Amino acid sequence: MLFRLIYHSRNLLRRSSGSSELLKIVRSAERNNLALALTGALLFDKHHFVQVLEGDRSKVTSLFIRISQDPRHEALSIIEAKDVTERVFPNWSMALIERPSDAPLDLAALSGDQLLDFLRNQLAGSSGSIAVAVPVW
Repeated sequence: MLFRLIYHSRNLLRRSSGSSELLKIVRSAERNNLALALTGALLFDKHHFVQVLEGDRSKVTSLFIRISQDPRHEALSIIEAKDVTERVFPNWSMALIERPSDAPLDLAALSGDQLLDFLRNQLAGSSGSIAVAVPVW
């Protein structure tokens, strides 16, 4: 059985160091998510992170506990945590999506399904995303 967790948090990265920190996040996700057979996506702007994690429930939960202690963000809020029948992001250990923050997302008004649709659309229409591929299982 697959498990999906979606959360958002307040981004604490500063513009000056943000690029190097995001590169660290991508490298860490590539290493950890591949080893754990997890997939997902991370959307960020200057205000927020929104992340989807998919995989084994215990592995997703353990990773989320570690993520929640990361000082690069705060005020984590779980949007959705549930068993699912298939992955939404089967081809990414983590897709990284930068979103210009000229029109911030109203995260309190969006459901998990709406956020998943938004992330899929951002990936489909963005050439600037960093996608870390995972093997097909």
